[in-house]
Amino acid sequence: MTYAQRPAGFDAALLAYLPALRRQAKYMAGAHHEDLLQDTIAMMLSLAEKCRVETFRTWAQIIMRRAASNHKRAMRAEKRAAPTVDLAAAGRVGTPPAQEHAADLAIVTEVLAGIRHGDIVLRRADDELLREIGDERGVGREAVRQLEAKARARLLDVLSMKEANNGSSKR
Repeated sequence: MTYAQRPAGFDAALLAYLPALRRQAKYMAGAHHEDLLQDTIAMMLSLAEKCRVETFRTWAQIIMRRAASNHKRAMRAEKRAAPTVDLAAAGRVGTPPAQEHAADLAIVTEVLAGIRHGDIVLRRADDELLREIGDERGVGREAVRQLEAKARARLLDVLSMKEANNGSSKR
């Protein structure tokens, strides 16, 4: 937009009202006030031909509210889009796996290796989708789910038999 398309007193009114806009932006956006101020000024310059210099103050506040609303919407979308994890805090909260858990996991993976379709249980534990496994095997999602259920049931049977055998040998 060129200078000729703006109303006669627009630039002077904008410069005179800039300190008030800056205060309003600090009030509305806190730490992000500079972003809000820049967005407001850009919006004001793009809509300058619609401004009446007599009502500049009111028009500028309306534009800032619109920019603030857009800014808040963008911030919410940004928060939703990228969940963040504080790795330092996670390190303090997390605990290393105990030796017995590693031994239990080794037993389960050993048993699954000997069970028909045990690989499906392992792949599902690794967050692989039913569709991906089914596409690879040439079957549908429901068939993969059923195979997984059978393999899990067989796993529980084998583990309970092992536990029963270990319990009877300890007596």
